[in-house]
Amino acid sequence: MPETPSPTTNALLLSLACFMAVAGIYAIKHFLEDKITVNKNQATLDMVEELLPLAYDNDPLADTIAVTLSARGGAGDDVNAYRARLDGEPVGLVFSPVKASGYNGIMEIGMGIKYDGSITGVRILRHRETPGLGDNISQDNSDWIFSFNGRSLANAPKGHWTAIKDGGDFDQLSGATISSRAVIKAVEYALNYYETNKENLF
Repeated sequence: MPETPSPTTNALLLSLACFMAVAGIYAIKHFLEDKITVNKNQATLDMVEELLPLAYDNDPLADTIAVTLSARGGAGDDVNAYRARLDGEPVGLVFSPVKASGYNGIMEIGMGIKYDGSITGVRILRHRETPGLGDNISQDNSDWIFSFNGRSLANAPKGHWTAIKDGGDFDQLSGATISSRAVIKAVEYALNYYETNKENLF
């Protein structure tokens, strides 16, 4: 007849089983966290490459600084500046997320700026605008956001950064007047911030 394990042996086996279970959960947790981080970093890098289609040889994710923009007025928002360089010389950066006050809440914008101050791309990253109306602000639903490409404070000076119906240079979207005005204002503000702080940004 097999010998019955002693209470001490049972306690040790139970402790070992608990330890292995905890270790397994810990390992899975860290594996998932690492995978989430990798995916998030890749998504950010994809955004930078889309908004700044220029040649560079550094890692913008490792060459990032935090800045404070107040494109919506009032308290400033924390914004990342992903900097791109070629042979050590700056070629441009991406601001993300620049925030604008849409009709249904805060919109988050990604914005690429070439070193000379011209816009290489603007994208709506997040919004809560009404489907079929305000959501035309997004590049997924219209080409409006691409109208910023190539614009700068030199070719659209102060007073031109508003909708055509307000005397400016930019079309506004039907059904998204408030949101399109907000995006134009946020892009202009970010450009002005860039020009004022250009040397410090790099």
